[in-house]
Amino acid sequence: MLYVCALVALGAAVEVHAESVRFDANTHRAVASSGCGKASPYQTGKSVTATGTYAGVKWTYRIYVPKAYKQNTPMPLILQHPGWGMSASSEESGAGITGYADKLGFISVTPQGMDDNKHSGGPWYSWNAAGTSQSPGPAGPTCTSAANAPSYCYTSCNGCNDSPQCDWTTCDETVTPTGTGTKNVGGFIPGLYNTLESQLCIDTTREYAAGESNGGIQTYQLGVDLHSRLAAIAPQFGSFARGFAMAPASPVPVVDLHGSKDTTVPGNVSLSGDGYYYTTTAEIFDGGKYSTGWKNSNKCDNKASHWPTKYDGQKDFYCVSECSSGNVVRCSWNGGHNWLFNSPTANGWLVTDFLLRWTKPSHKGFGGMTEVTDDSFDILQDFVVHDEDPTPPASFEDLSMVLHTAVGGHYGDPDAGCASDEDVVFAGTGSVCAPKIGVVDGGVVGEPPAPKCKLGDSNAGRENGCPLDASGNELLESRARPTCVGIGNTTDPYNDQRFHCLLMCPCMGQGNDCGNEAHAHCPGTARCERGALRNRAHGVCTYHGSGSESFLEPIIVA
Repeated sequence: MLYVCALVALGAAVEVHAESVRFDANTHRAVASSGCGKASPYQTGKSVTATGTYAGVKWTYRIYVPKAYKQNTPMPLILQHPGWGMSASSEESGAGITGYADKLGFISVTPQGMDDNKHSGGPWYSWNAAGTSQSPGPAGPTCTSAANAPSYCYTSCNGCNDSPQCDWTTCDETVTPTGTGTKNVGGFIPGLYNTLESQLCIDTTREYAAGESNGGIQTYQLGVDLHSRLAAIAPQFGSFARGFAMAPASPVPVVDLHGSKDTTVPGNVSLSGDGYYYTTTAEIFDGGKYSTGWKNSNKCDNKASHWPTKYDGQKDFYCVSECSSGNVVRCSWNGGHNWLFNSPTANGWLVTDFLLRWTKPSHKGFGGMTEVTDDSFDILQDFVVHDEDPTPPASFEDLSMVLHTAVGGHYGDPDAGCASDEDVVFAGTGSVCAPKIGVVDGGVVGEPPAPKCKLGDSNAGRENGCPLDASGNELLESRARPTCVGIGNTTDPYNDQRFHCLLMCPCMGQGNDCGNEAHAHCPGTARCERGALRNRAHGVCTYHGSGSESFLEPIIVA
């Protein structure tokens, strides 16, 4: 594996010279990849789906090559990694990166995670990164005992032996064999970068990584392991599992985006509403027990200032540059576990605006600082471009129907009044009457109080401790089902013992809109929306009466 060996051999030099610098169109000198001069295997001006294998495992990705692409003119390359459960096509629609490819002149790629989980309740597309398959870690289990979920164990993990069952992604190799650490770097994503360099005319100094949720977790890990390659990264509402934080050995500019209402992978506290421990953004940037921090890697002078954007103030959006160089930026907005403003236009703008400001002149191709002419580097095998997307559409037919309607039932519209055992909870861009759940007396020593319901695991159905009676119209063929999470008017709902039940609904649409078929699974006039659950293929049923935000995209500044 020449690619891996080259990284090891060049390690010392990389630490000193693999700098990212500001892009200047007037002075920039592109470095052409080995694919320059070759005819593109992908149709230009249209997103297409391709597959290839790495170590015998078949992977899928979507790619958009701009209309103006020329086989002798190097172009930047951006990879956006989907969240847990998200297909590449749905992610492409929701994240908004591809929408800027023609205007800004870059190749947009959306890899698809692995779904080797045979349990019901998927899709299970996922990335093995930053400790998601390695519990317990240096700081202990990566979830509470109440979050134990055997259905999250993937086939490639050969039986998850952690107790409690905290591992929740594939074990197939995406960047290292374990998904963490810096040894034996390889896997699907480095192989994909190599493949694209060999097929297309790419400016190797302008290769970038981005992703949301589990894809944001993957993005942080890629920044560590591909520091000599990536000019910048843009993780959206991602993190490291607790105890697995790392920082790159050379500068990699980073912009982090989190919603202030995100309790799924929170930015400011470690414990999520569904019982998983993450690393706060402050610790990722400043460092701590397990990492020296990204500010240190980026030679930050700690001179913080406002990072101005055209969206400043919209839904409380605000960005802070942690360093005068602008290479470590943190952004926040008044939203949940979702793309910026729930809008592909806004999210795509933020990601591309930051990434394309940077270049890494030291990267000559295939992850190295010297030109590689040997064709024995790792690339994907059995490459195929498909006429149609071979990814099956999301289907939830394997979920049983558990809800029934009742007069005075639960999960209703707050405008019509909630039952005495419910609170009004904001979910998605709306609100819902959510049944309150108490905590177990006693509990596990050393852990926060556990709820009297099965956290997060919507497969539990009738056995998870949530009410099954829904208020509203008759439910026909509904596969919405209760799911128990820590959620409420607090940024730390688990520790604050704010447990509620929401209705998980199958999200079958593209991007933020789960689609009419998904809305039909919800009671009354509720809509199915992403933004409250870790599995991004699942939405929650929420209402948009008085006091709720509009479901529509916000007005976008030109």
